[in-house]
Amino acid sequence: MGLGLVRIQASVRHSTRAKLEKCKGAGSNDRMTGHSSAGRSHCQNCGEPLSGPFCSNCGQHDIDYHRSLGPIIEDSLEGLLHFDGKFFRSVRWLFTRPGFLTKEFIAGKRVAYIHPLRLYIFASFLYFASQLLLPHNATQAEIAQARADTAEDQKQKTEAADATKAPAKASMFTTVMERIKNEHHEELTKEFDHLVPTTVFFCLPFLAAALLLAYAKSGRVYVEHLIFALHVQAFYFLAKLASDIVQALIRLVSVPLADLAQVLLFLFGAWLVYRAFRTVYGEGRWRTIFKVAAVGLAYGFVLVVAMALTAITASLLLLTGSSVPVTGAH
Repeated sequence: MGLGLVRIQASVRHSTRAKLEKCKGAGSNDRMTGHSSAGRSHCQNCGEPLSGPFCSNCGQHDIDYHRSLGPIIEDSLEGLLHFDGKFFRSVRWLFTRPGFLTKEFIAGKRVAYIHPLRLYIFASFLYFASQLLLPHNATQAEIAQARADTAEDQKQKTEAADATKAPAKASMFTTVMERIKNEHHEELTKEFDHLVPTTVFFCLPFLAAALLLAYAKSGRVYVEHLIFALHVQAFYFLAKLASDIVQALIRLVSVPLADLAQVLLFLFGAWLVYRAFRTVYGEGRWRTIFKVAAVGLAYGFVLVVAMALTAITASLLLLTGSSVPVTGAH
């Protein structure tokens, strides 16, 4: 009796395991995976019999490219970004349920959402690409700053003219940097813009470190803070992109109204970041506000230093790749 029961249990386990392996190998079915299938009986790549949208032998997706352009776009995007709805679903949660994605990922519920690093990379690409396309109208503060810079440049030229009467030796570095700034401003700006995305990416570990220090008693490890940092920075890129688009549209009607929209959108974004901190770390209102401000100031300082180093790096790259003479201090 006992031996028969053991055999029955073993048989049930074997049958269950076989079904699971069949589902896994065949890619489950169209309804379970959410992927469409051309309905072929055999794989076009290896000839293996098909029981789902994916071949159990080689993994090729059963798509009919002769039917319409849609499957081609779907398959290309999915291969490039795993773009099967996860991105839009993740972005929706970033804006409607701040902090939810981080908690889900840390809890192990990752299949339904795009990976934090992939989300960050794509959001970064969208944001920095948009900076090349969207118009940038100068604000009153930027106009005032430009006028101040012009006045300062004029003052420096006057002082330089006076210095010719009593020449003083300037350092070679100062001379070269001034020449790059005055004669190669456009090239310097392009080189700097090219380096900024990489700079921001390498600043993320410092943001995670600031979170680790601010929430040292939360019981979370560094990697969990890094995941949250990726989500926060991705949110910033997407929110700033949306804000720039809205402002560009409103500016066509009214410039003051666009400036007001900028302030309101900034406050709304700050509130979403605050909500994300509360959701992930679960602390009280005032403690969260204090820590958001402290982490923001620390991260801002890191970004300022990093951008200064990036500007120096851009200047050196321009110097080594151009014909700017390094001798000129007389």
